[in-house]
Amino acid sequence: MIKSSFNFTHKPVLLNETINLLTNKKNIIFIDGTFGDGGHTKALLEKNKTCKVYAIDRDPNVKENVKFFQKKYSRRFKFIPGKISDLEKIAAHENLKNKVNGILFDLGVSTRQLKDNKRGFSFQNDASLDMRMSQSGETAEDFLNNKNEKEISDVIFKYGEERSSRKIAKAITNYKKRKKIQRTLELVEIIKSVKKPSNNKFINPATKTFQAIRIYVNNELEELKCGLISSINILKKKGRLAVISFHSLEDRIVKNFFNKHSGKIYNKSRYLPQVEPNNSIRKSLKIITKKVIKPMKEEVKLNYYSRSAKLRVIEKI
Repeated sequence: MIKSSFNFTHKPVLLNETINLLTNKKNIIFIDGTFGDGGHTKALLEKNKTCKVYAIDRDPNVKENVKFFQKKYSRRFKFIPGKISDLEKIAAHENLKNKVNGILFDLGVSTRQLKDNKRGFSFQNDASLDMRMSQSGETAEDFLNNKNEKEISDVIFKYGEERSSRKIAKAITNYKKRKKIQRTLELVEIIKSVKKPSNNKFINPATKTFQAIRIYVNNELEELKCGLISSINILKKKGRLAVISFHSLEDRIVKNFFNKHSGKIYNKSRYLPQVEPNNSIRKSLKIITKKVIKPMKEEVKLNYYSRSAKLRVIEKI
């Protein structure tokens, strides 16, 4: 009997809706582009006893969960360290191009990452300002202490849609004249000094700024754009892509991409991927979710983090 060290900290959002909308035939291949704690991967492997899942993640901390899957599911599971922008390279290496039946992206940060005090993703716990999913490259601390006021303001406004971005950037710049900004709660206090709490007591004034810095540090929107194009290029006909997003910037990219390449709307929005897929791909998608799918009230009650989740699914035709 296998002793499980599987980490159930993160509750997969919209789990049943996502799994049911992905193709469910025998001997099929899935890619979980955002493995995390493996909740969606586990559901796919349990529902379809003959499928194989290739799981991808850039966070090295998922290794313990990977060991559990490798033991329990053996040949039906393979983990590959990487990012969703690496999908085409991974597919070529694994000889998967035009063989993949379903791809899943569960975007954003996981509950495990938020609760890990060493990672610096949360504004509720004191930690070093890291925020790197891959644990390599520029940290949030590097960004805040090395960029000028305008650069910081632009990032906070662009990726956080924060109306107080200029005030916050000015406060950050003035503060670091005295000392480096190194801790999450230190940044929270700087933000609170210039931004009043909203009428919604559950929304922290630092929410949008933390989101913006995290997106910037991890290049999340560009990753998503590349991942969307790569997914369509490697899916087989009638293969499906399911994307769960958690904020308006992500959802806007996904919605516009799906609409454009299904022929529904040609949108020149700045949020669309700038790298075009092959001409043969254009207008060859079918939107499965005519209306965006959101969590039911029951799920939100059980998992507060699911409240902003949106699921969209397309099929390659």
